[in-house]
Amino acid sequence: GRAIVRAKVTHQQTLLQRLNRRDGTDTIRDAVAQMDALVAMLPEAGSIQEIMGLEGAAARVYYPAWGRTLPEGMRFTERSRRPPQDVINAALSYLYTLLVGECVTALHAAGLDPAIGLLHTEQDKRPSLALDLMEEFRPWLVDQVIAELAKQRRLRPEHGRSEAGSGVLLTNEGKGVVVDAYERRLLGSVSGAITGFAGTRRRHIYRQAQLLRVAIQEPSATWTGLTWRP
Repeated sequence: GRAIVRAKVTHQQTLLQRLNRRDGTDTIRDAVAQMDALVAMLPEAGSIQEIMGLEGAAARVYYPAWGRTLPEGMRFTERSRRPPQDVINAALSYLYTLLVGECVTALHAAGLDPAIGLLHTEQDKRPSLALDLMEEFRPWLVDQVIAELAKQRRLRPEHGRSEAGSGVLLTNEGKGVVVDAYERRLLGSVSGAITGFAGTRRRHIYRQAQLLRVAIQEPSATWTGLTWRP
């Protein structure tokens, strides 16, 4: 559980540093420093609740900082999910839903039950272990894609539509824009993110699921997140 949260938060930091490379601001640097302090507290976390508390604290630092890197008219200050309050939140929720589906399939392929989580509780028949697996992939596969689409003006305010009781939803055109970019990122090949492994980013999801099974079945084995440098 600590390793999963550590991987997610360090990837969030990496993305902030990448997005801040051109127009560096103290706000982003301060956010990265605050997240460093939270990661340093993980070894002392004595329960799943404490680990998830640190993850939640990091998210409350990360999303406002990430939102500040987006162009004017597309910025947001907090993550809103039920319902999403703007087109960026709608895009994040839509792609996170697709990503959890990828993780469910990867866990089935690895011989694991997606419903039995390590960090996320088993409730409402949700795929708790898939939610665990997807944590480190959120910034790597979704957040970067959404940020790039917004900066390139390919994802725009008009790609969201307001619906009573549902907040802001993506239009069909908006869905097409984000799914196309997301699939392109999944199909891109990388090496070095997992020691001794190379392949598409989609294959990395499957490989991490396999390594998670090893860590669950063999107490002496360790699971670590992907390597992703600023």
